[in-house]
Amino acid sequence: MATPFHIRDAIPSPTNTDAHFITAAFDSCIPHLSTIGSASQWGTTPLTTARPDFITRHITAIAEAEQSRQHNYNPAEGPVARVLIAEAPLPGPEGGSIPVGAATLRAGYLPKYVLEQKHLKGVTGRLMGGEEGPFMFLEILVTDFREATKAYRKGAGAALVGYAKEWVRGLGMRVMFYEAQGFEKVDAFVVEKAGEEGWPGMFLRMDVGKKDSE
Repeated sequence: MATPFHIRDAIPSPTNTDAHFITAAFDSCIPHLSTIGSASQWGTTPLTTARPDFITRHITAIAEAEQSRQHNYNPAEGPVARVLIAEAPLPGPEGGSIPVGAATLRAGYLPKYVLEQKHLKGVTGRLMGGEEGPFMFLEILVTDFREATKAYRKGAGAALVGYAKEWVRGLGMRVMFYEAQGFEKVDAFVVEKAGEEGWPGMFLRMDVGKKDSE
């Protein structure tokens, strides 16, 4: 299904423009999560303040994804990863676009907080052991909640998931995991945080082996 969004790869640059967009989008979610009762997930302090290495993490992810792209996402050449940016067209004669969302995908990878969940060991053990075949983890899916994107961001998350789904299928992978859009529940978990209330998460999967029309 066609969407109004243009999905492109994040680009390494001297100004780290895309990495700064992603971190700003995360920070913009903090007030929104508080309004819907989910402040325990990331707290109330902007992540760029609470985690000094937050921007570095995304600069590194974009650089790794670019290297993977240059090797045509060949696992023999290194870890397969991709960072995507969703852009919405701006109205008016001048045109242009504005970034409204981002996604990060990593093949054969699960984050530490998922691997540490004892009740998920049956699933994660098979995945990391290769018993389930190659898989993709949707590590990040974020939409920019700043006022400037308010009129343009709706649907960006679904567009990113749809694009990722087609790409993963094109790589010959059957399953994509996420920790909401078309994903099925594997199991719930809680991430414990020292001195703080833990935040609940959900491990989800999507079968991308069949096209939507099948």
